[in-house]
Amino acid sequence: FEQSYVPFIKARKPSATFMLRHQWTLRLILLLFPLGAFGQLARTAQEIWPAVDLYYRINPKWRVYTTFSGTKRDASSYTDGAVGVFADYFAYSTLLSQKFWPDRSDSLPGKFVWFRFGYQYSAAAPSSEDPFKENMIVTEANPRFYLPWKILLTAKNRFDWRINNDQFKIRYRPRLTFEKDLRTEYLFFTATAFTEYFVNFGSSSVNRLRTQLGLEIRVTKHINYEVFWNHQFANEPEIQSVDAFGMSLKVYLDHKEMKHAFHSKKSKKAAQQKTTPQG
Repeated sequence: FEQSYVPFIKARKPSATFMLRHQWTLRLILLLFPLGAFGQLARTAQEIWPAVDLYYRINPKWRVYTTFSGTKRDASSYTDGAVGVFADYFAYSTLLSQKFWPDRSDSLPGKFVWFRFGYQYSAAAPSSEDPFKENMIVTEANPRFYLPWKILLTAKNRFDWRINNDQFKIRYRPRLTFEKDLRTEYLFFTATAFTEYFVNFGSSSVNRLRTQLGLEIRVTKHINYEVFWNHQFANEPEIQSVDAFGMSLKVYLDHKEMKHAFHSKKSKKAAQQKTTPQG
């Protein structure tokens, strides 16, 4: 199992072919994410959003996703956290996926549409300025489209069935996400951008619009690290403008790989016991 981890640094120079083919894309990325930009964003953020995401692929169609996340407001004692467990079902494979990078860490990149169902619990401490407890059932349907220049578009349709402070609420969250996989001789990473709208049925005064730019860097075969900047537009008087800096550690595991690693280790241990002299 240890051999499956592939470090992203290699002692090789970038090829001339890569630089010629992707020079304009690289220039755009450098303009959007200049050196030190995320560090500056983190220092000026009104909120910090850390998260740890675990993905466990069971088979070619099913995946389990677990997330742990939090929110910390700058210059405030307000904090909250959330934990969620979800099941993902992938369907309708398409030959168009062959145009996409085959080794991205997304567990199931060759599927055209996928569905998610799960539960999330979030809460804030009773001592915070706005304490709450929320139990939420999440349902999603997410078709994917492969656009020119190997750009992946995901049209997320998410419904949140919420019980917030003993009140039942329904929220619809449509999101358009654009992803572009890029690689050099040194690393593999994905540039992302999305726009998401929160539609709260029966309470339009708390509807909100968010946009986000981010980079997800492949650290090893099974670990990615994402940093992003999220902006929420104001919807006065209920919703204020918010700028948030986030970071997420993502771990991708595969049942088949783990099973193989376990049996290999067990077989190796048994072989060592057989070769060990007795007495």
